[in-house]
Amino acid sequence: MLQESIVLPPYVAMAIRPRPGVWEFVLFNFHELNVEQLNIAEYLKFKERLEDE
Repeated sequence: MLQESIVLPPYVAMAIRPRPGVWEFVLFNFHELNVEQLNIAEYLKFKERLEDE
């Protein structure tokens, strides 16, 4: 279940909770058409970029 998404073109970061107590974080790059898994620290750092803009 998608819990949160952050859009900073060309990226979209998502926090996904597939089941209670389990979180996954992914980063989509729509220019390069790739997806990478993030750890919590990387996700929060990306989220902070939204505050800076």
